[in-house]
Amino acid sequence: MFLMKGYTLREAAEALGVSIVTIRRYIKSGKLKARLVPSKFGESYIIEDLPLPTKPLSDNTLSTQPLISRIEQLSQEVGYWKAKAELLQERLLLLEAPKQTPKQKWWQRLFRPWQ
Repeated sequence: MFLMKGYTLREAAEALGVSIVTIRRYIKSGKLKARLVPSKFGESYIIEDLPLPTKPLSDNTLSTQPLISRIEQLSQEVGYWKAKAELLQERLLLLEAPKQTPKQKWWQRLFRPWQ
């Protein structure tokens, strides 16, 4: 096994708070310097130095992701409550609708013709 100094893709992704695929994109675009080294399962990237974590590499800031997740969650909740309100409105209309049963005399209800 070879001694490797630096960060693996997984370690770099955890340190920067992004996915491994994003780290590969950064390497391909030149935002991160990496070299290929032979390993047990073939060649793998080793990143020698990472930028400071205060300066994110991507255009999106890391603080926007929780907000986006919360907005998506609230959107799903709004859809749920909207469907619930529509169901209750339908039930209310059924309750308010006048009953349309024809009036029968007591003996007609008692002695219904057998079918």
